[in-house]
Amino acid sequence: MLNIKDIAKLAGVSPATVSRVINNSANVNEEKRQRVLEVLEQTGYKPNSLARGLLYNKTFTLGVVVPDISNINFSEFVKGIEIEARQNNYNIILMTSGNEPEREVECFEILKEKRVDGIIFAGTILTDRHKLHIDNSTIPFVVFGQDFEYKSLISINIDNIKASYDAVKYLYSKGIKKIAMITGPLWDKAAGYDRYTGFLKASIENGINQRDLIYKEGDFTISSGYEAMKKILKEERVEAVFAANDFMALGAIKYLLDNDVKVPQDIKVVGFDDNPIAKIYTPSLSTVKIDFYRAGVLSVNAIISCINGIEVENKMLLEYEIIERQSSI
Repeated sequence: MLNIKDIAKLAGVSPATVSRVINNSANVNEEKRQRVLEVLEQTGYKPNSLARGLLYNKTFTLGVVVPDISNINFSEFVKGIEIEARQNNYNIILMTSGNEPEREVECFEILKEKRVDGIIFAGTILTDRHKLHIDNSTIPFVVFGQDFEYKSLISINIDNIKASYDAVKYLYSKGIKKIAMITGPLWDKAAGYDRYTGFLKASIENGINQRDLIYKEGDFTISSGYEAMKKILKEERVEAVFAANDFMALGAIKYLLDNDVKVPQDIKVVGFDDNPIAKIYTPSLSTVKIDFYRAGVLSVNAIISCINGIEVENKMLLEYEIIERQSSI
C-alpha cells in the first residue's frame, strides 16, 4: 500500500510538500502541487483518516446539532452539510437538541469530548452557557438560522425582518386591508421576533396602528397554526394570514377548510420556508423560500475555512424568494 513517502518519491517532491497538498495548504509551489495531484490521481491514493488526523492534529470530523432531524427543513440542511463535508474529506457526528438550549450545550460538551474540529448548530437563543463554551473552545462554531451579534460565532441566516416585510407587502399589494400573523415563539429572535418585526413594519407602513395588529403566537407546529387560526377568527374578520413557517400556515389552512372558509377566495395564506409539503398540499402554499441545502453547504465551507486558518465573514446572509402558489392568488 502506498504511503506519503511513496507519493513524494513518484512526484519528485518532499513528503512535507505532499502533506501540504493533501491538506490544501496555500503555501505550495503551483508546479509542485500539480505534480503531486497528478500522482495522487494516477495512484488513487487516499490517506488513512487516522493517519491524517495524527499528521495534521485534526480528526477531520465536524459536529452538527439541529433541533429535530424529522423536520424536513433540517433534514435538507444536514444533507447539504453531509455531502459538502464528504467532498472535503470530513465526516460528521449528528446530534439533536429538541429545541432545548440546555440540551444544545450538552451536545457541545459531548462533541468536544469526541475532539471534533468544529461545530455547526441550528440554534434558538444564545445563553451564558453557550457563550462560555464557545469562548473557551479552540474550535470554530457556525450557527445557522440566527444572527447573534457575537464575535466568536459565524452566523449564516437570511434577513428575516426584510423577508417577512416583503411577504406582508406582497399581500397588501393585492388590495388586502386586514392581515393577521401567526408568529413563532417571540423569544426565538430570528424566526420568532424578527419575522414578527417585519410584519409590524409592513403593517405600520400601510396605515395600521401597532395596537390594532392582529397576531397569535404559535410554536412552529401544524397544531399550533390550527389553534392560532381558530383564535384569530373568534376575534377578528381578516382577509389574509401570514405565518412564520409553513407548518403553522398549513395548520391555519386546515382550520379554515374544516370550517368552510375558502382559501384563497375568502382568506389568503402565506407561509415561510418553502417546505416540500407546501408544493403538494391543496391548495398549494405561497411562501418565502429558503434554500436549506445551500445553508448546509455554506456552513461547511465557512467552518473548514476557519479550521484552516482562513478568515471568513462573521455574518453571511442567504438569498430568499417569495413563491406565489394557490393559497394567495
